[in-house]
Amino acid sequence: MLSIQYIAIRACAMVLLASIGVTAVCAQEPQLEKGQSFLLRLAGVPADDQASISQTYTISDTGTIKLLYLEKEMEANGCRPSELARKIEAAYKAAEIFTKPNITITLGEASGVQRYASILGQVKSPGTVGIIPGLTMLDAIARCGGFNPFANARKVKLTRAGKASYHDLSQTDNKDNIKIKSNDIINVPQRRLFDGRD
Repeated sequence: MLSIQYIAIRACAMVLLASIGVTAVCAQEPQLEKGQSFLLRLAGVPADDQASISQTYTISDTGTIKLLYLEKEMEANGCRPSELARKIEAAYKAAEIFTKPNITITLGEASGVQRYASILGQVKSPGTVGIIPGLTMLDAIARCGGFNPFANARKVKLTRAGKASYHDLSQTDNKDNIKIKSNDIINVPQRRLFDGRD
């Protein structure tokens, strides 16, 4: 019969080996660097938010990324992917934006991932559209079924790199119908009641 002391020693050794294994896995993750792109996927949140935030991000020259709803840019340079994922989850929880966000960061796939923009608000089928050369705001909205009857096409909000601008898309030849980029968010507001223009 094995002695209690032997069993205890063996149990301690197994725990130690497991700990070393976890450390080795973490060590295998490369550190993120400025200018590097990665794919971020968000789950455990509403579908619109999931579509808007799940994108390919590129770390800026200052070592940060800008995430929707978070006021401060997130420091990413020098982080390992799993570490950054946990930081982002904690930031969304601390800001009381999401209660159970689940972030996954993947390297090595960003260059082959289709770039997307998100179309939200008063369109017939809100969602994401793939970016192709020359795609304009109206093109993207058309891919989502076009404006619905309640849409205010005169004050369409475009959020790009955390900055918002407003565009009058009531005319197809309008100069406001600009080309869109990856990670753009187009939000079509609702017309005010009894107001045919705004």
